Amino acid sequence: MTSPHHPTEAQLETFASDNQTTPIAMVNLLKFRKDAVYEDGRDAKGLSGAAAYGLYGQVAMEKIAEVGGRMFWAAPAAQTFIGVGADDWDMIAIVRYPNRAAFLRMVDMPDYKAASVHREAGLERTMLIACAGDSIPA
Repeated sequence: MTSPHHPTEAQLETFASDNQTTPIAMVNLLKFRKDAVYEDGRDAKGLSGAAAYGLYGQVAMEKIAEVGGRMFWAAPAAQTFIGVGADDWDMIAIVRYPNRAAFLRMVDMPDYKAASVHREAGLERTMLIACAGDSIPA
């Protein structure tokens, strides 16, 4: 079953088979739910989608640093200038990783995986786009 919050098997296979040694930048396009929804049925305790994502973000920032990455830039989206429909993102962030292997190591960490439940509860939809990261300072 395809999830809007996880890569497909084909996407993961392509990512894992590409060059694992050069820097990458992950562009995150984020659309938050109005209210957090936990798929395991737990009570969201009135959390907004953005607040639930923030719980994930606290752990993610630690793990990004642990694998040698860093947040390069993040900001709320102000306006879609060109585009329609599903282009109404709430936030955009760019995270630089030393390489794809570091990113894959991070997403496999048990505490990162545990925090991802908040990511899923908070996001209505997302896109994560891998780009060459050579031009972003380490």
